[in-house]
Amino acid sequence: MIRIHIQRTLLAAAIAASFSVAHAADAPTAPADPQQSTDTTTPPANAPKKAATASDAQQKDAVNLSGVVVTPLRESLQSAQTLKQDSRMITDSIVAEDIGKLPDNSVADALQRITGVQVAQGFQGETSSVVIRGLPNVITTLNGREIFSGVGRAFAFQNLPATAVKTVQVYKTSEASLPDGGIAGMVDMQLFRPFDFDGSKVAATVNETHSKYGDHTDPSGSVLLSDRWKTDLGEFGALMNVGYDRQHYAYNAVWDDFPKVLTDGSGAPVRTSSGNLISAPNGFGADYNIGDRTRQEFNYALQWKPNDSTEIYVEGLYDWDSDDYNQPFFFSFPVGSVDPQNIKVTNNCYANQLTGSTYYGQTICDAASGSWTGNTYAATSTQAHQEWGHDIQNSIGAKWHGDRLNLSTDLSFNSSSFHEQTFIVDTFLKAPITTIWNGAQNWQLAGNPANDPSNYYLNGLFQTWNNQRGKQTAWRGDGNYDINGSFFQYVDFGLRYSDHKAQYNGSIEVSTPPPGGTGDISLNPNPANQVIARFPSGYFCSQPTTNAIPQPWLSGCFNYLTNNADAIRTLYGVPTGLAAENPGRFYHIDEKSYAGYFQFGYGNELWGMPFDGLMGMRIERVKRNLDAFSYDASTNVYSPLSDSTDSPVYLPNLSFNLHIKDNLQLRLVAAKTLTYPDFGQLNPSLSLNPGTINRAGVASSGNPDLKPIRSNNYDAALEYYFGPASYVSGSVFYRDINGYIQNYVTDVTIGGQPFQLNSPQSAGSGHLDGAEVAYQQFFDFLPEPFNGLGMQLNYTYIEGSTRSPQFIGGPVVTSPLQNVSKNNGNAVLMYEKFGWSARLAYNYRSRFIDGFNQPTVAGVNDEIKPANQVDFSLGYDINKYFTVVFNATNILGANLHQYWGDGDTRPRDIRYQDRTYGLGVRFKM
Repeated sequence: MIRIHIQRTLLAAAIAASFSVAHAADAPTAPADPQQSTDTTTPPANAPKKAATASDAQQKDAVNLSGVVVTPLRESLQSAQTLKQDSRMITDSIVAEDIGKLPDNSVADALQRITGVQVAQGFQGETSSVVIRGLPNVITTLNGREIFSGVGRAFAFQNLPATAVKTVQVYKTSEASLPDGGIAGMVDMQLFRPFDFDGSKVAATVNETHSKYGDHTDPSGSVLLSDRWKTDLGEFGALMNVGYDRQHYAYNAVWDDFPKVLTDGSGAPVRTSSGNLISAPNGFGADYNIGDRTRQEFNYALQWKPNDSTEIYVEGLYDWDSDDYNQPFFFSFPVGSVDPQNIKVTNNCYANQLTGSTYYGQTICDAASGSWTGNTYAATSTQAHQEWGHDIQNSIGAKWHGDRLNLSTDLSFNSSSFHEQTFIVDTFLKAPITTIWNGAQNWQLAGNPANDPSNYYLNGLFQTWNNQRGKQTAWRGDGNYDINGSFFQYVDFGLRYSDHKAQYNGSIEVSTPPPGGTGDISLNPNPANQVIARFPSGYFCSQPTTNAIPQPWLSGCFNYLTNNADAIRTLYGVPTGLAAENPGRFYHIDEKSYAGYFQFGYGNELWGMPFDGLMGMRIERVKRNLDAFSYDASTNVYSPLSDSTDSPVYLPNLSFNLHIKDNLQLRLVAAKTLTYPDFGQLNPSLSLNPGTINRAGVASSGNPDLKPIRSNNYDAALEYYFGPASYVSGSVFYRDINGYIQNYVTDVTIGGQPFQLNSPQSAGSGHLDGAEVAYQQFFDFLPEPFNGLGMQLNYTYIEGSTRSPQFIGGPVVTSPLQNVSKNNGNAVLMYEKFGWSARLAYNYRSRFIDGFNQPTVAGVNDEIKPANQVDFSLGYDINKYFTVVFNATNILGANLHQYWGDGDTRPRDIRYQDRTYGLGVRFKM
């Protein structure tokens, strides 16, 4: 929720602009009129304000900066600072320095620059995870309205091109008028509207970006058109923006399977000379993700002011995503099948933590390298993925303000879908095979048999699909009344109704053997199923090498599989077309929520210092109906089931802001927040993916008994603003969390077959606490040309733990929270002068727990050491209409590393983060 002191903001910008000599941004970051904001989370703009002293200091400082040039970068940072300073809550923001110009290529990437926000890349080469202070439980709003993707509650930030966004604001504390649902906080994205500009506006961006591993140069661009007119019926405004982005990507990973007791071919443990057990990976592999992704976006906004006190608006967003990618796997599983050779052992020894093992508690030391020769299983697998989806939001609303009463109403419609089809053909290599493990994830097959197509034989055909659909109709009405009292100054009040439907359905997941069977895998395979006999030409594609796997290897081509899918199905004896639907992968949830809130704004003086704050309550009742299928393992029968919940929640909030000096303020905030379980986490159905020759099957299930995660939040912040775009701040926070939901992997037996069950469970009581510091300044006091230098620094320390089972059915222990990195920070060096604008940014995030595995000799932790990368951007204003821009990401080539448990001697993944270079032009008039 944003309460901007718009009049003061505009005055400060006007004073600074009056001393500008060149390159002033012409896209205002706040509406030109206080009634033109359509932010539905904001009380009407002429609502009574808090004690206004801090921004006054900004104005005084601006008057004295007669030699300062107000440039786009500087103005964007100053606008973000004003949002932070004037907000009723503890917030941080990013403001586009120009139309179509956030500081990074995507909204998700830009978020990592905000103090206390951490991001992570997914396996499709882009940022897909955003957490605030280590917690992923974030609610997302667009122009103040809840927005989501697929059947989730959160929005996929990567779906929205950065060129459409004006402001991204992160709320780290909550108050009653904000939508609930995020114990971590809220991210609000604001798009441009026609009343943001003084008159007509035309802007465009065109970029070409080259990626190192994707090995392509791809286009992206956007066009914005906006205008406003005064007529006898009032003032009208219209805006539309379109965006396009294409990316060829390659996100390659090389991995070691879970660590286990090293045994010989007979199953007897191999020991060191001192009698200790040895830990070695279960197998070795590679997982590449090579794709071609296209994103398109369209947003529009219509505004009408029939008179000075009324505004009516209609606005909407459409985004589309299409992604075809090949996911080839290459792996070898010799460990335990044949006798090991040349085993070298590290000096990292510990007590075996595999519960239930004969060797539990015995000393075990991690292996460093080794080799295996014999009848072992090595294979490649091609997974051809086709994905597409969309997010749509349309809304209509009105705002009215009187002398003391302000009212607004907003009706919105959300629609989102995501569809995936996957077609997989597995092939294995004829034995004997020699697997050489050189340590870490570095491994190869002696003689490189994986590069000879005659060595491959068909294994299973696996196909799956899923469809996700989400719809929501939401209405809210908000009001604000000026009490004009000596203590209580105003009251906010409002109602909200939401009907959110989510439906998921997917296919049966069964691996079908080839005709005539495989033969004796893999020493005497069925000769009829030699791949080049079944598919004489066009089947194989060579896969790229990496530092960890320097040899080329073969796997099926994406185009061959997708273009010949029905012919391959016929060969395997399965029906043409998509696989049959699986009842265990179906659910439909209808969730209706009714909410109301009220809160008082208060203020006065304490020891001669102005103070203000909020005290309020949000009350919400959620009625949820679930339809799904239960599974009986003894009969292999799915039966329909229905479940309903209906529960109220009460969320009080209290804040206090003390304005110690004109530019120094203290904030204290206490609030209760909650996060509802994701819809998929509530699905009780059991989805089964049968095992293969080398691995147990994979099962997944939700839990309809999950309760909302509840948190009592306490924050304190001290903020000092010593100049435009210059401030230093510090804060501490504490979260008392109950029922934090975490995923666990457990070894189970279903229908007599081994499975690894992935399911969510509510943990017990826990906490998260930490501290943040941030600093930002332009060094105007330096002699020219160095007075164009500026710097941003921020650091966040986080610590958290919860009481939870070590694994499902295991002992309850105190364990760290998932996703929490203790040390997080950003360092940005900026320069803007003579038409040049440059930014060099470094992002750091320390190691964190990504999840909890099935028990292994190293425990259950799955830990990630992130790729902390350096990015660079450079722009030059050719004239007032054209700017040339250059962007480079991950210029030092940082990669992500993942480990089984603590330490560095049991690596799990090395993921090769791409490096990109882009060149483009921005135009505006």
